[in-house]
Amino acid sequence: MRKVIPLCLFIVLSFMPVKSMAGVDFVLNVTPGFFLFSSSADGTRVSDGVRTDEVSGFISNIGTLSGGVGFDTRALFIDITGGVGYLYNASFSGPVYLMDVAFRFKMPSEVLTLGPHFSYMVYNLDWDGNVNVSLAGDSGFIGGLGLTVGTKPFSFIASIDYVSATLGVESGSYSNNPDLDLSGLALQLGVIFRF
Repeated sequence: MRKVIPLCLFIVLSFMPVKSMAGVDFVLNVTPGFFLFSSSADGTRVSDGVRTDEVSGFISNIGTLSGGVGFDTRALFIDITGGVGYLYNASFSGPVYLMDVAFRFKMPSEVLTLGPHFSYMVYNLDWDGNVNVSLAGDSGFIGGLGLTVGTKPFSFIASIDYVSATLGVESGSYSNNPDLDLSGLALQLGVIFRF
């Protein structure tokens, strides 16, 4: 998967005529609503050998702030960003680090864009329940379809994604699986600025 993002970027840039390369912008993404629906997570039990706790709920929120560069061509925006966030669930929480590549095709102008995006994320979460367990840091992938509505300097952004992620334990154990499966559908809502 790590080779997919550079390969997609190379393919898109290879088929663009040179005259379509217009400008480079600074991009700032603020996404307070990144709702992850992990249906497999709800009810998973975790134990420290003495006490047992259970994952409560299957919805997590990840608030993120990211920045990077955006390439403005005649046909699309290509945004390459990196950033930080914080994942919160009733049972676990912690920092998240993201790297994202988005291809936003102008439809038919820059007021409305639509296109795929791919993210690589690294997270290091803590168990917030009543048992004494240590969760393992891990990484995952996000892929989906994003929509922006607005002007070039300021747009609202929405994205429907699939998240592939698991959460292991360093001390303690899960009752029914070696890892907690956080994979599922996600909805992202936020704003994007271009300078």
